[in-house]
Amino acid sequence: MGYQDEQILKAKRELKEQEKKKTSQEAMDKEAEESIYDEVTHIIGKEVAFKRRSIPELGISIYMPESFFQFAHDISKLIYPAGNTPSHIFGGEEINFQMSLDKTIYPLPGSGMKEFVSMAAKMLEAVGPKVRVIEKKVEKKEEDYLGMLSFVSKAVDTMVYNIQFYANIDGVLLVGNINFPSKYKKRLIPLAKEIISSMELIKED
Repeated sequence: MGYQDEQILKAKRELKEQEKKKTSQEAMDKEAEESIYDEVTHIIGKEVAFKRRSIPELGISIYMPESFFQFAHDISKLIYPAGNTPSHIFGGEEINFQMSLDKTIYPLPGSGMKEFVSMAAKMLEAVGPKVRVIEKKVEKKEEDYLGMLSFVSKAVDTMVYNIQFYANIDGVLLVGNINFPSKYKKRLIPLAKEIISSMELIKED
């Protein structure tokens, strides 16, 4: 009798786990229908409102969560201990991704974007087994081009999904990156691409 009771309890636990997974999947599917342009967006169960933010020193505006704040320089250096710290890093306390932006001094004509993205992919792959390139993409955006490079990198305790993007701003290269734990990629890849596509030049009056 004890054995049968144990089997019944096991079956109940398995059924409960299946129902939990089904509920979680339904919630994820519903979230996937939402956009950064909606009044409220759900990200892994959290309500997030997105808003366009102007960054005059970079010459752009871009959508990001209203709760995002720019990290202080000393905090940014801790995130990038090896150097090459981006000038702007944004994040929030309860949101599962960060965004960095950096306007370089290097000229990059739009016609050279495809070649640049291919070169950047090769450089990342040369870093070693900790980096794996997933996707390379160049698309026309107004009168110029927008490059995107998706790759997975290994952090201390998790795999990180990165979508790096490149644009020609005032004749020089702007490099951005949105990163998040790979386990959230199904939800966050579409949102990250929407954020990147929302980037616009600040037009002078």
